[in-house]
Amino acid sequence: MRVLRNAEVFAPQALGRCDILLGGESILAVEKHIEPGRLPGVVEVLDATNMLAVPGFIDGHQHFTGGGGEGGFHTRTPEMRLSMNIFGGVTTAVGLLGTDALTRTVENLYAKTQAFNAEGMTAYMLTGSYWLPSPTICGSVARDITYLGPVLGVKLAMADQRGPHYGARELATLAAEVRVASLVADKPGIITVHTGVNSDGLDLIFEVVERHAIRADRFLPTHINRKNSKVAGQALELARRGATIDATCLVRLPGDNDLHLSAADFVCEADDNGLFDQVSFSSDAGGSLPKWNADRSRIIGMGIGTPESLLFELQRLVHDKGMGLEKALRPLTTTPARIYGLEKKKGRIAVESDADLLLLDADSLTLWGVIAKGRIMMRNGILEGKGYFE
Repeated sequence: MRVLRNAEVFAPQALGRCDILLGGESILAVEKHIEPGRLPGVVEVLDATNMLAVPGFIDGHQHFTGGGGEGGFHTRTPEMRLSMNIFGGVTTAVGLLGTDALTRTVENLYAKTQAFNAEGMTAYMLTGSYWLPSPTICGSVARDITYLGPVLGVKLAMADQRGPHYGARELATLAAEVRVASLVADKPGIITVHTGVNSDGLDLIFEVVERHAIRADRFLPTHINRKNSKVAGQALELARRGATIDATCLVRLPGDNDLHLSAADFVCEADDNGLFDQVSFSSDAGGSLPKWNADRSRIIGMGIGTPESLLFELQRLVHDKGMGLEKALRPLTTTPARIYGLEKKKGRIAVESDADLLLLDADSLTLWGVIAKGRIMMRNGILEGKGYFE
């Protein structure tokens, strides 16, 4: 067992100064004072004075097996490592495929998901890729969701020149298939929609919602934090209809010519519309960040997404936007926990929840420590939990 002493706890609601008792992979108690000497067995005590204890981040959009390849085989981004998530404060993540479903497979994604679980974090995945019909392991999207434990839903692309072309009937059929599988398997059955820059935006989602009676909350459009764009407005309208929408986090402020807003700026816009809790943050970690020429016909540069973008956006919300930490944590904790059906175990500091916690410096909000499944993965900024080959 372990006791975290004297931390200022944000669960994410503010609980004040508390001690937290961890046993195995779970939180056993959150009290104003816990006396280790009264507990059975050996108890490790961690002094968290002048630190904030917050839930581990939940990142719903990671390319565990890498992404990219649009600029040739040499531009395929490498597989993620466990340490990338620990340095970003991510204790739970959802993996998916990107543009490349030719040299990367759903089977490989499944193997990497299980590897992350074995190495000490919590990992789930989405079947499918950009394409429709979706590549699967068991022969159909519904069977993957039903029979493969880590599979929570499916990935699909829309309004992207690199993606598929399909109509409302095909999309409604997929949504119905996912819905039935989610009921049978008792899973959320999310359809994460990579949203490109084509002019049709999210038109197809509105068509299936309005003409085929598909619920808006079946869809999770991502990459929607755009400047003055049709997609941003459509995403907010979907949120009004009950959907959750996902903003991709940045590691630096965008320039004047960039297409994207920071996730912090976008969620503040959503907040002005009464939609704060309908926005989640994700990192696109491991995915390629291509830089295109003027007519988007050729790649001229390539970056890689990182989980550390989540902490950057949290710091912006608190330090630049003046938002209280209790509220600013929600797009990284309680909102994604709700999307992925993990409310009972993830995204909060509470008795019987998983022992996934971050310790942040009280002033700078820099990451001091990470605990995942009750195991210390980082202490004083130094990595203690590594992947098998790290």
